[in-house]
Amino acid sequence: MLLEIEDNETRGKLPIYKVGDRISGPSEEKAVETRRSAPKIAIVIPTLNEHKAVGNVLDGVKNVMDGYEYRMLVVDGHSVDGTDDIAREKGAEVIYQRGKGYGEALKTGFFHARKWLDAGVIVMIDADLSYDPKDIPELLAPILKDEADLVVGNRFAGMQKGAMPFVNRIGNKLLSLFAKVTLRLNIYDTQSGIRAFKSKLLDSMNLVARGMPFAIEMLTEALSSDARIHETPVSYRPRVGKTKLSPIKDGGRILGITLRLMFDTQPLLFFGSIGIVLGMVGLFLHAVTLPTVVYQYLFMIGAIQFFTLGLVIAMIKRLGRSRTRKSWKS
Repeated sequence: MLLEIEDNETRGKLPIYKVGDRISGPSEEKAVETRRSAPKIAIVIPTLNEHKAVGNVLDGVKNVMDGYEYRMLVVDGHSVDGTDDIAREKGAEVIYQRGKGYGEALKTGFFHARKWLDAGVIVMIDADLSYDPKDIPELLAPILKDEADLVVGNRFAGMQKGAMPFVNRIGNKLLSLFAKVTLRLNIYDTQSGIRAFKSKLLDSMNLVARGMPFAIEMLTEALSSDARIHETPVSYRPRVGKTKLSPIKDGGRILGITLRLMFDTQPLLFFGSIGIVLGMVGLFLHAVTLPTVVYQYLFMIGAIQFFTLGLVIAMIKRLGRSRTRKSWKS
C-alpha cells in the first residue's frame, strides 16, 4: 500500500511504504530488463512414465520463468501412464522420441528447439523433481551476460540426504575424476542432468550417444569446440518415482565412451599412454633379458610408432576443430 504525505519544506509528495510492500529499485528494474531482452529459451524435459512428478516440475518452471520468452518442450519416450497428457494440460509442447534412451530424448528435444522453436538458449532438466526449477535462473545468468556458452549444475554442492545412494555418489565422483584426467574436463559433476547452453553450440557438436553417456559426451564436444563452460551449485533431491538408472551397466558404458572420447579429442594422450606402457615394458625386458633378445626392441619401436601416430592425429583434429570454432562462433 502506498500513502502520500506533504513535506513542509519541499512541498513535494513523498511515498510511505508499509512492511510487505514491493519496492522497485534499480537492481529489480535491471533484472526485468534482462529478462525482456533475453533470447528465446526452450526448457527441454525428457520423460518416460513420470506422471507423479512432471506436473510439479512444469509448474515450477512456469513460476521461475515469468518474464522470459520461453517454451516448455517435453520429449516423451512413449509413456503409458499419461505423462504426455499431463504435460499438455500444463501448457508444454509434447513431442515423441523415435529411438530409445536418455541421450536420444535430449538430442530430439535440442534440435527441435533449435529448428522449430527458434530458441537461442536451451535448458535441460529432468522430470522426476530431483532438480529444482528454481535453479534455472542461476544457470541462465552467465549465458545471458555472455560470460559462458554452457553452464552445468553441480549437484554435490546442494545434495539432500538420501538423494543419491552412496555407491552412485562414489561412482559419479570417480567418473568425473577420470574425465578430468583423460578428457581435461575441469567439471566437478560431469553427470549432472540440469544444464543451460547456447543453442548455436549444437552446430559444432557431434552427439551420438543414446543413453546416459550422453552427459559426458556433450561436455567433451563443447570443450573441443572451445566453448566457455561454467559450473554453478544446484540443489538435488530424492527423485519421485522409480529410477531408470543402472549403476553398473550405465557406469560401464560411461567409462567406455570416455575412452572413445579420449581417442577422438585427446589422441596424443590416448596413443601416447599406450606408447609409454610399451616403452616401459621394453625397458624392463632390456634390463632382465639378454641383449640378443629382440622383443624388447619391438616394444620400443611400437612405443615410438604409437606416440607418432597420436601426434599426427592430434594435429589433424586440431585443424578441423579450429574451423568448427570459427563456424559456430561467427
